[in-house]
Amino acid sequence: MTEKDFDSRVRALEEKMYRIARSMLRSDFDCADAIQNAVFAAWRRLSTLREEERFESWLMRILINACRDCQRGYQKRKGEGPLEDTLIESAQGIKNLDLQMALQRLPEKYRLPVLLHHMNGLSVPQISRILILPQTTVKGRIREGLKRLRTMLEEDEE
Repeated sequence: MTEKDFDSRVRALEEKMYRIARSMLRSDFDCADAIQNAVFAAWRRLSTLREEERFESWLMRILINACRDCQRGYQKRKGEGPLEDTLIESAQGIKNLDLQMALQRLPEKYRLPVLLHHMNGLSVPQISRILILPQTTVKGRIREGLKRLRTMLEEDEE
């Protein structure tokens, strides 16, 4: 893959990368930092990409790792709580405030597959490659995440 090809493919994924980063991180600054780190790491490791058709999944996996590195930085610098307490800005497009709040409370292992699938439109096989999980685990986490969201929303109504 040439530098020009790499650049055009990354640019085509900018919005999706931002939504994923924003679903995991607290600020636009941190998102930009994680995206920049991910793109740099991807460029450095481009030779490890075996199949170019899997570029998107490969890059999103690198991005998720960069976001997790940034989260570890939060906890070291500020002693902040776990990811489950972070605001999910990528869900801001959702008009239902109750749903936004329920997404905030959903543990990362369920929230990330749900957001990748429903907010970013990724398929189960793509999510499986990004999260390095079996497809059946991804399907189960999406199903369980939606079930937990439904339960939280019903409890909030009462």
